[in-house]
Amino acid sequence: MVMKSSFFSLTAATLLFVSCQSRTEHILYGKWDLVFESMGADAQFVFRKDGTHDYFVNGKLFSSGRSIFRNDTLKTMDPICNSDYYATYKVNFISADSVQFVAVEDSCPPRKQDMDGVGLKRVR
Repeated sequence: MVMKSSFFSLTAATLLFVSCQSRTEHILYGKWDLVFESMGADAQFVFRKDGTHDYFVNGKLFSSGRSIFRNDTLKTMDPICNSDYYATYKVNFISADSVQFVAVEDSCPPRKQDMDGVGLKRVR
């Protein structure tokens, strides 16, 4: 009985260790590029560690705001719709340098139209 209990405890501990080790810590901070083909516009997203972000369109500042990135989820706020409202997006990492945003909750139609489903490439 003690041997079965020890074996079970060892197996559980090993599985827990492996699952914790295999989780990749994704990084969103930095510069990301996007091309709005339908509008013929180039966009750049800049996310900073201090929780601020800027969006540029054709090289000109379009919007600035605040964001929180945790567990592959982005909560973002900007003055386009409501400076007090944080929208929520799932960030799917295709690779370390390629992401796609998927809206979880965003009541701001212009932002949701620009962000939901778009893919970004990291600028190196």
